[in-house]
Amino acid sequence: MVTTAALTFPAFKVLNVPVCGKMRLTKTNEAAMNQKIQRPPADPENDSWSELDELIRRSRNGDLSAMESIFEQYKQRLFSLIYRYTYNREVAEDLLQDTFIKIFTKMKNLKRTDTFVGWMYRIAINTSLSYLRGKHSRLQEGIPLHEIEGMMKGETSSTREKLLNQPLEEAIQTLSGKMKSVFLLHDVQGFKHEEIAKMLECSVGTSKSQLFKARVKLRSYLEKKMVI
Repeated sequence: MVTTAALTFPAFKVLNVPVCGKMRLTKTNEAAMNQKIQRPPADPENDSWSELDELIRRSRNGDLSAMESIFEQYKQRLFSLIYRYTYNREVAEDLLQDTFIKIFTKMKNLKRTDTFVGWMYRIAINTSLSYLRGKHSRLQEGIPLHEIEGMMKGETSSTREKLLNQPLEEAIQTLSGKMKSVFLLHDVQGFKHEEIAKMLECSVGTSKSQLFKARVKLRSYLEKKMVI
């Protein structure tokens, strides 16, 4: 059984006030991570978006409870994304903290709240890439893919998929740069190419091209491993 470390809400660290409590990736939360990650609604008319818009407004005014709500709502998704760059749980937790610190300190500079979700993901990706460049880190073997967020879209828990899982995880580690980011955002997180293009500041065509190349590379790797 994988153990999880406590995740402390970073807003307390940013604002230099006492930490009121710890936030944990509990077994219940880990079970939720085994569900397919659903991206939040992007329609401003949606009730959920209205609630998020209000949380953003309050957070900009220094409301700690609003910041904590945003942290709780997005920590699992961003952790999952960051982990896939580091494959080291402790490092991913540290980078998650750094990501939210940047989010809360730079939030006032965000011009359009309807771009908030993509903006957060871009910060998470840039934080991860910056770490890898700065530390020249080698990706380490970590928690199996299905323990982080479940099998890929359309898969079921069969013996074949269990055998495929480890080679797939290894194959994902071979992807580099924008190719890996596009694959994770599209095939794992469920974002559309138009949304990914905004996050990564590239064209929709580039996003589609990078996804195609990533899938070809993954398939080639798995064929060499004779698992497909």
